[in-house]
Amino acid sequence: MTATDTPALFPTQAEQLAAFALNLRYEDIPQDVLGLAREHLLDVIGIALASNTFEFAPATLEAAQTFGNGTDATVIGSGRKLPAASAALVNGVLAHGLDFDDTHIGSIYHASAQAMATVLACGEANRASGRDVLVAFVAALEIGCRLATVGAGKFHDRAFHPTALCGTFASAAAAGRLQGMTQQQLVWALGLCGSLASGILESGKSWLKRLHPGWAAHSGIAAAALGRAGFQGPATVFEGPRGFYAAHIETVPDEDNAPARALGSEWQTRGIALKPYPCCHFIHAFVDAALELRGQFALDDIERIDCPLTPMLHKMVAAPRERCIRPPTPYAALFSVQYAVAVALVKGRADLATFHDEPLDDPAVLAVAAKAYCVPDTESDFPKHFPGEVVVTLKSGRVIRCRMPTSLGTPDRPMSRDALLAKFVLNASRAIPREQAESIAQVVFAIDHAASLAPLMALCTMR
Repeated sequence: MTATDTPALFPTQAEQLAAFALNLRYEDIPQDVLGLAREHLLDVIGIALASNTFEFAPATLEAAQTFGNGTDATVIGSGRKLPAASAALVNGVLAHGLDFDDTHIGSIYHASAQAMATVLACGEANRASGRDVLVAFVAALEIGCRLATVGAGKFHDRAFHPTALCGTFASAAAAGRLQGMTQQQLVWALGLCGSLASGILESGKSWLKRLHPGWAAHSGIAAAALGRAGFQGPATVFEGPRGFYAAHIETVPDEDNAPARALGSEWQTRGIALKPYPCCHFIHAFVDAALELRGQFALDDIERIDCPLTPMLHKMVAAPRERCIRPPTPYAALFSVQYAVAVALVKGRADLATFHDEPLDDPAVLAVAAKAYCVPDTESDFPKHFPGEVVVTLKSGRVIRCRMPTSLGTPDRPMSRDALLAKFVLNASRAIPREQAESIAQVVFAIDHAASLAPLMALCTMR
């Protein structure tokens, strides 16, 4: 062994994560975690259906069809049959395409998009039961959230998207379970994911960010195929001095902060937040606060609006200012505190229609957005929570404020089952009839008892 070789550490993090993914039993998962998993699975299916009505959907499908022919798995919406990895690519893009999918707050990680894309594609390809698919989904949620938590905030600081990076490992773990891989094969696959995981945040006016969960699912399935075939990957991918964490955040977690700590006893799925609004999760508490203040003053009486924001988030959702107060594209609007606050105050809502169907240059909205300023939030406990505050100073000198320590949909303020269903039906019915959407909800909530995914995927097809 040379001085630069990584010494064998047993069991490594990859070995522990692989064992968890392969050995997790339905009976081992708490009932509330299973309930949350069903809700999050339904949520991202609804978003994927809605995405079919946007122009990036056919472009993604057209590209995926050039990768090769196959009938393993179904693309949500179009119903097109593709090889599993290709179907997962499309479905992952669709699930994250509207920035309406969930976020694990503690890790700043979109957990369900690539997990759903992987388990539906591999579950269908391997004729898995609904219960097997649900357990694989939970395994993917847990592993992805844990991997991202180690680098919470640090990935973003270095311009990496943790969803793209950590989602690749989560997808490989779910694929490995559904394909019946051995622990050694899955360890190899996880090791390979260290080189297949990718995703930077330099997106400009492009569609790049939408690609990340789809590519994570595609890459995870590819890594699983290689590992299953005996292509060896490094078992020390996480703790190695040239491994995943060393390369991306320039630090390797100690045992107390390692991703495999407390596996099976602490459930990260409980920390995943649903989105009531189709915009960046960092903005949600500001929308909540603005909606709370709406109606307490006339819009023409506003002199200035201050929005205290976690300092490290300014570059993501508050700058450059001119772009934020007059967003040139819907995606720019989704990442603007100033615009989202103005929309909430003027229209009393922040939904898909607000950002995608209606003009972005509404004079009433732009006038309010121009009065909004993001200032440093010295009380923020980010990333533990994503707080938001709106402070309105009127021309009379009166000051009205509302602070939300966390947003609606987070574990501290969960969405009700009725609210989740309303969101799902509203999203899905952009592509399919309401009755069909309601049938999907019934199937997902009873997925534990499904013999296969065939009925669900048939319902997830536009007729």
